[in-house]
Amino acid sequence: MMAPRIRFSIQTPLEGATFEALARHWQAAERLGYDSVWLDDHFYGVITPPSDDSLECWTLMAALARETSTIRFGTLVGCNNYRHPPLIAKMAASVDHISNGRLEFGLGAGWYEREYAAYGYDFPAIGTRLRQLEESLHICKLMWTEERATFAGQHYRVDKAWCNPKPLQKPHPPIMIGGGGERVLLRIVAQYADRWNFGGSVKEFQVKLPILAAHCRAVGRDFNVIEKSWFGNILIEASERRLQERLAKRAARLGAAADQLEDSMICGTPETVIARIKQYTAIGVTHFIGMFGRVDRLGATELFAREVLPAFR
Repeated sequence: MMAPRIRFSIQTPLEGATFEALARHWQAAERLGYDSVWLDDHFYGVITPPSDDSLECWTLMAALARETSTIRFGTLVGCNNYRHPPLIAKMAASVDHISNGRLEFGLGAGWYEREYAAYGYDFPAIGTRLRQLEESLHICKLMWTEERATFAGQHYRVDKAWCNPKPLQKPHPPIMIGGGGERVLLRIVAQYADRWNFGGSVKEFQVKLPILAAHCRAVGRDFNVIEKSWFGNILIEASERRLQERLAKRAARLGAAADQLEDSMICGTPETVIARIKQYTAIGVTHFIGMFGRVDRLGATELFAREVLPAFR
């Protein structure tokens, strides 16, 4: 059996970035050979000051799709409660056409309570949000694959709803679900996802993967067809001295020890980063989505593409 291709992608921070800077960043990612680029789905900054400019991700994706030609893209991950399910299905089908079939459909249960409150959204308990997520995914798949979608659930309903044109990708754009909840979230992944994203360590993945496999068996799904992806900060420097300087500055800013930061990200010189990634690939993780920092600073993005990508191609 042929080994799965290892994919590398970028989480593009949009807070404080202009459209022009984001377009240049996506074009650079395409030129450098990354597989996909991703946006978060927040209305203002979570880490950056909330007053910073922050473009809305779906309208932004539609525009950036026309600034690129081959790179895939998506939301990591979209907040289910911010848009009604049949609307998001229609939006996704439209963006898939706008991009000539390059959309990755990321969706999650939502978590940022302060943002919910600021924009007037109800913030139910996590169990309710997960049930809403599951119903939304069911509706989206119906909208994309049935002539007309009808569904009546506890939280949402559609009645003979049209979604034409259907997405270009068949049967629909790949579905990415993010999170690590073992009892419910991973069951939803087993049922609906083409890709699963989790930001954990190798040890945490080793705990979650058998649980996901058990959920797959329970719903009659092949565990191996679901892509397993890692998401987090990538701190890469050509020299060890420069790396330790940056780690020390980041640790001081966050009030953490440098070794704690190293455990929570992939960091090092190119050789160390390659070795760290291989620890994940050895347990079945085949997609790495990294945050490299500001969109107007491409040094780390270029260094990773030049020194790390060839080791896996």
